Amino acid sequence: MSVDVKRYPILVVDDEQDNLDAFRFNFRKTFDIVTASGGAEALAILEDKEVAVVITDQRMPKMTGVELLREVRVRQPDAVGIILTAFTDVDVLIEAINLGQVYRYITKPWDAKEVRGVLQYAIERFHLQRDNRRLAAQLAAYTGYLNQQLHGEFDFGNIIGDSAPLRDVLDKVEQVAPTNSTVLLRGETGTGKELVAHAIHLNSPRERGPFVRVNCAALAPGILESELFGHEKGSFTGAVNRRPGRFELADGGT
Repeated sequence: MSVDVKRYPILVVDDEQDNLDAFRFNFRKTFDIVTASGGAEALAILEDKEVAVVITDQRMPKMTGVELLREVRVRQPDAVGIILTAFTDVDVLIEAINLGQVYRYITKPWDAKEVRGVLQYAIERFHLQRDNRRLAAQLAAYTGYLNQQLHGEFDFGNIIGDSAPLRDVLDKVEQVAPTNSTVLLRGETGTGKELVAHAIHLNSPRERGPFVRVNCAALAPGILESELFGHEKGSFTGAVNRRPGRFELADGGT
């Protein structure tokens, strides 16, 4: 992945000015470095500025690095957290990493080449996380739109027909749709049985579950049982894999 790392600010937090100066000196030509002398100053910066990475010393007065990164996740959940630490803090940091609070840690004294590589990967991680969050939001919005369209298409009021028998059928299925009753629809080919079945499904408590269609008339008698109930591996000649039946696939739906 090719990412312009200069576009993504990195917040460096340390209570020792010499360490902040060392970061600026080593990485200012490659990255956009922002510094803070403690947790409170870092959180104030985050109120006004989005950052891709927060790299912080673990041992600081008033707020440790792990505590700071917990607060960072609340304010900017996509920001990638990195801890600078001595070997004595490793157990605490491993727990924080396992909890998803810290991306990784770097032990002191740090090596500029190693840190540069870690920051590069951290920015790419931030870029992916932000894009994934944006795409997930777009997908959720589009899914909501499609569901609205689908509900509109299969709304009982949109089923065309004004005859008394049809209206009587629609009144009955509209009453039964919100319940868990078993419904049998009978009628000649082309009279809209599947359309009504789909409308019942989408207006039922099971609307988020699957809607499984099966044309029993098109199945040979020897296949129907396996199609509806499925089979286990080895249950008959040719059953090389387990195959769920339509009833199992429709579990939680219609």
